[in-house]
Amino acid sequence: MEELQKIAKVNGTPVLIIDHEKIRQNYREFKENLPRVQAYYAVKANSDPEIVKTLYELGSSFDVASFPEFMVVYENIKHLPEKERQDFIWDKIIYANTIKQEETLRKLDQYKPLVTYDNVEELKKIREHCPHAGLVLRIRVPNTGSMVELSSKFGAHPGEAVDLIEEAFRSGVVVEGISFHVGSQCNNFENYIQALQLSASIFKEAESRGHRIKILDIGGGFPAKYHNKVKSFKTLARKLNSEFKRLFPDDIEILAEPGRFIVATTGTLVTKIIGKAVRDGKTCYYLDDGVYHTFSGVVFDHCRYPLKAFKEGEKKISSVFGPTCDAFDTISIAEELPELEINDLLYAENIGAYSIASSTYFNGFPPAKIIHINK
Repeated sequence: MEELQKIAKVNGTPVLIIDHEKIRQNYREFKENLPRVQAYYAVKANSDPEIVKTLYELGSSFDVASFPEFMVVYENIKHLPEKERQDFIWDKIIYANTIKQEETLRKLDQYKPLVTYDNVEELKKIREHCPHAGLVLRIRVPNTGSMVELSSKFGAHPGEAVDLIEEAFRSGVVVEGISFHVGSQCNNFENYIQALQLSASIFKEAESRGHRIKILDIGGGFPAKYHNKVKSFKTLARKLNSEFKRLFPDDIEILAEPGRFIVATTGTLVTKIIGKAVRDGKTCYYLDDGVYHTFSGVVFDHCRYPLKAFKEGEKKISSVFGPTCDAFDTISIAEELPELEINDLLYAENIGAYSIASSTYFNGFPPAKIIHINK
């Protein structure tokens, strides 16, 4: 706790502290429990270049969802000879956003990346603007029980999958794989089991029509350890490894897109109380960070980040707001905190994923400063 206070004193607040040793620990845990799976870090979770650099040095692959994200990864490999650079892009980057702008596809084509699609219109765009890409068809799978549901927006119906694969080959482009996503922070492991069974059926039907698919991308959703009620990743890994062995030949390459699992627990935010009031009998604290900034996950990610004080004292229910003039900027209306004063510091742990990534400059308030430790 003293280290957090020292960092805040030196750098001011709000300040987001990213622990790179924790990144390394989380990456190693993923690899050790899923040895057959190549981890493609989902850059969208936290695109800070220093995080990408650390993961690159660990041997991670990368899932990108925009051309700027692609370039964040590219910065780490631009020094390589052209052949090695191209090999890295082909083997270690997947553009996993199923909807892409035409200009983005034109920029990507020279790199011959893996790209996803889930409908005929997207296939037409890829064929015209990025014909050198390898395609991965994303299918819709159950997202029941996941913190963030994705199936309503992405994924082809499994019954249409093989027709979309055939259409791609008829169009002159090559389908390399099948992908799915069970929803973010998935605590219902049955989602993965059903998705793997659906994928295996599609693999078999495609092969019966003369198209052998060689890549399976199981997406993300791996539960980060926000609290003790989160189900064990080791338990999930045992189930996945068993299903891999049962359903897929050894020569099928299996990818995954962990984002939250890698970076959620690596971030700690220190923020300062800039205002205090009593409203309807409840103490209200106003911080220099809010939902338009590092606490954006409260809104967009359906996530809660319990605030902790450096001071001791009897706790009572308080409301906590961000600094902007919008009442929407509400962090919590039921936070258990001791009696605090203006200029006191609070901190929130496990706030490394889908937080700073969505920060804005609303009302002129800048995002939190980022400090990296244990690099």
